[in-house]
Amino acid sequence: MLTRRLLLASAAALAFAAPAFAQDKLNVIATFSILGDIVQNVGGDRVEVTTLVGPDGDAHVFQPAPADAQAIASADVIVANGLGFEGWMDRLVEASGTTAAIITASEGVTPIAFGEEGRSIPMRRS
Repeated sequence: MLTRRLLLASAAALAFAAPAFAQDKLNVIATFSILGDIVQNVGGDRVEVTTLVGPDGDAHVFQPAPADAQAIASADVIVANGLGFEGWMDRLVEASGTTAAIITASEGVTPIAFGEEGRSIPMRRS
């Protein structure tokens, strides 16, 4: 469901921005590599995708650098997961002063709680 929502939101953003950027690629910032891959596949040659957290990074502990704020500031569209995955994102967006459209991939998604009172269930080793 998350993928379908992201694809629809990305397609809508690209369709909305396409006439204004007919000659130029849309500058899209994705917060982590999986979202970046999805955006690249949806946008194709109409987007230039920059990913903040690479495939070997951990978005939970990511520490943005000044260059990340500059990238966010110059973006046309920002794609983030939401649901607290990127705890640093709100501060980074505010610090950058960006006017980019922000797409939250998890918008409208009701998360599933695991275990008692929403606590996660520890993995069992066999």
